[in-house]
Amino acid sequence: MHPGFFDHLLLIGKFELKRSFATRSGLLSIVTFAVVWCVILLYPLRLAAELLVQEKGLMQGFSFFDVIGFGSLQQWPIPEFGLFWHFALLIFPLLSIMLAADQTCSDRERGTLRFIVVRSSRDRVFFGRFAGVMMIQALLISAAGLSTLALVLYRDAALFSSALPDLFVVTVNLVLAVLPFTAMMAALSAKVKSARQATVWAVLIWTFLAGIIGGFAYYLPTLGFLKLLVPGYQLSALAELSGWQTLQLAYVPLWQSLILLALGRWIMARQTL
Repeated sequence: MHPGFFDHLLLIGKFELKRSFATRSGLLSIVTFAVVWCVILLYPLRLAAELLVQEKGLMQGFSFFDVIGFGSLQQWPIPEFGLFWHFALLIFPLLSIMLAADQTCSDRERGTLRFIVVRSSRDRVFFGRFAGVMMIQALLISAAGLSTLALVLYRDAALFSSALPDLFVVTVNLVLAVLPFTAMMAALSAKVKSARQATVWAVLIWTFLAGIIGGFAYYLPTLGFLKLLVPGYQLSALAELSGWQTLQLAYVPLWQSLILLALGRWIMARQTL
């Protein structure tokens, strides 16, 4: 690596942050996310948390959440974070596909990417854009987690010290969960012509790959390890875990991200600018 490799990554990452928070389209996306998350936080999440708190005072052995298949929520000592965990496992991977779709494709189609790599390199641009998108998602996940913490403290301020570990473990796990999705979009963005194409291809590849591998694993259980190739395949298992137990599957998104980033780097190195 050249001495300025990480300096370039930081510079490109800062540019991605500026593009997301200092431009009209970026601000519109952030405001839209904030409005949607506030609605989720104040209505389904808050109301479900109140129901969980009330159930703890009732007789054991029966729970409405057991009936609807969400009994794992009762494993969380603070209901709000258990609900945040379940909602976020659905929202943030999908959000990642949309946010990370345009990492290099639009610059390549406009012809600006060839001028960018004159002062940098393909590797620095590829990994710098990936790092920038990950920073944006980490900020959004942290903001959602802090808003959940505020909801917990509004219910009972004495829960502050016990809520911090849940906030930390959920935030770290969600950042890990979106890593392979962002890496997948980095690889697709290096190949296709637009963010829309990257999004469509991501959905198609994700859906068909999961279906085909799931079918093989069903009829040939020895091929079950192929599920590791599907980004997010561990999310359903993660939803059944709570607290620090959720980190026991951290190796899956890290392994998937390394493979997808290596593939994306290979595509980027051979793609015509």
